[in-house]
Amino acid sequence: MNYNFDWNYIASGAPYVTISNYALSFNAAASSLLGNPEKVLLGFDSTQKVIGVTQYRGDSATKSFIFYSRMKNGWIRIGCKDFIRQLSSLTGLSFNPAKKYVANYDSKMEILYFSVTNSSVEKENELLQKCESS
Repeated sequence: MNYNFDWNYIASGAPYVTISNYALSFNAAASSLLGNPEKVLLGFDSTQKVIGVTQYRGDSATKSFIFYSRMKNGWIRIGCKDFIRQLSSLTGLSFNPAKKYVANYDSKMEILYFSVTNSSVEKENELLQKCESS
């Protein structure tokens, strides 16, 4: 059997993306899945309410965002308050307090993505609260 173990995978935790009123924030695990790129592209599927992030390869006229070199305390923050206001309007969600999402990675398309309407972390917290109150 051939395995390709990442010995830091468990220690680095799940790939989280947090949406606050002013920014998208990515933890080190999310950055690592993307290959710790210097720049990224951000995309939004308005029909499925999914945000996608991919490594910028210099082949697009789309605005890129500086990424890995902005890491501070294990998190990368991309300010985009106008987009988040629009996202809130489209989804009816408030991002105050911030919402945390577990991201997925599509290795064929090389995209980190998550559904804005499916915060699994929020659901976990609701279940924990229900269990604690029982």
